[in-house]
Amino acid sequence: MLKNNVELNGIELSAIFENSIISGIDETSKIIGVTTDSREIENGNIFVAIKGEKYDGHDFVHKAYNDGASICIINREYLEKNSEYFDDKSFIAVENTIDALGEIAKFHRLKFKLPIIGVGGSNGKTTTKEMISRVLSCKFNVLKTYGNYNNQIGVPLMLMQLDDTYDMAVLEIGTNTPGEIYTLANIVNPTHALITNIGKEHLEFLIDLDGVELEETYLFSSVRSDGFAFINYDDERLNKYGHVMGKFTTYGIHEHAQHKFIYELDGDLHPKVKYLQISEGFEVNLNTIGYTSALNSIAAITVGLHFGVPKVDIIKALESFEPLQANDSYGRMAKVNLGDFSFYNDTYNANPDSMIAALKNIGLLNSIGRKFAILGDMKELGDSAEEEHKNVLRFAEEVCEQIIILGDEFKKAHRSMNSDKVLTFDSHEQVSNYLKNHLQENDSVLVKGSRGMKMEIIINMLRGECK
Repeated sequence: MLKNNVELNGIELSAIFENSIISGIDETSKIIGVTTDSREIENGNIFVAIKGEKYDGHDFVHKAYNDGASICIINREYLEKNSEYFDDKSFIAVENTIDALGEIAKFHRLKFKLPIIGVGGSNGKTTTKEMISRVLSCKFNVLKTYGNYNNQIGVPLMLMQLDDTYDMAVLEIGTNTPGEIYTLANIVNPTHALITNIGKEHLEFLIDLDGVELEETYLFSSVRSDGFAFINYDDERLNKYGHVMGKFTTYGIHEHAQHKFIYELDGDLHPKVKYLQISEGFEVNLNTIGYTSALNSIAAITVGLHFGVPKVDIIKALESFEPLQANDSYGRMAKVNLGDFSFYNDTYNANPDSMIAALKNIGLLNSIGRKFAILGDMKELGDSAEEEHKNVLRFAEEVCEQIIILGDEFKKAHRSMNSDKVLTFDSHEQVSNYLKNHLQENDSVLVKGSRGMKMEIIINMLRGECK
């Protein structure tokens, strides 16, 4: 959990929570630090009790007070059931404590007059955020989203990291339900916005590409009237937003993009990106893997140039940028050499577009061995699940010699296809055992699936064998 030094007094708390039940807090009250983790309470903190999937923060309210919390923010329903306990406590009772966390973060954010870049999109937003931050850090002290802090709990906690030492912030804004980006963007109040792309994400809730577009582009609509948008001109659903945004620039490989690029991949899938400006053109040779990382770097270059980062620093920043190291966890197209085989760990998450992108990369790989795809189910696709899994299998057949699938959705799709290239398994261990007995020298293996499938387990099992 990220700690912070947010300072609030009684007057400010009364203003933030004017429609809530407030007790034991007066104008002289002062707190430093806000947390949702009862294990990290420090004297004087506000503890916000949030009910999650596994734990309910209200179960730790007593502990929070005992460990030094000066104020607890709780749900009204909890107060009603435990009113006697709070007779001598300072507390704020609200309808929804997640919303309360956001309100505190929003209030804190408005104390700072600095650029905040909101980064959204269906695919590539984490790597794009990381690349943008790396480039801007050449010139500024940048606060960037840590880990997966891109939701209704994580984004407020990131905003609370803001202090006078930062020149700007680059914050990733995610979604899986309608209206989430609207809520988060309203909290962040970004001065700048970048949406990587519009793709087939969370279709169980967002329904179709129209729903995804509506959801993601709330980020553009949240930008201040004097703010700025970076528009991916290669995305047919995003390029039209240049006609409605006040201040913006466009980027991409499209001939009409204001910041125009071309790129190519070498035999090991490392991109070479060229910025095509007559007077200031330059080239970047990336250590990342795959054409999607080239597209991410194009966005980062555009943002860097907008903020006046010298091109020599942009080149150094991106050429030294390393892809997420897989180690013992999930990766984002991270190459892992195990014995005589090359694994491409892209197990962070998956949707139909990112699956096809990963398979395209494997198809472009200059390999003398065979190409394997180990694919786990894509989650949250709703009624489109079977067709989207079929589409992925059809494409995988075009670029791979062997396809191994794990999960009910892929199995259902395969039953109606009857492909002799596809093998089905029921567990990570079965897949690992098959690979140990069938991989040959110089084979290349893509491993990808939704986060819930934990496909990195397969790589970790094989890593143990290779040791």
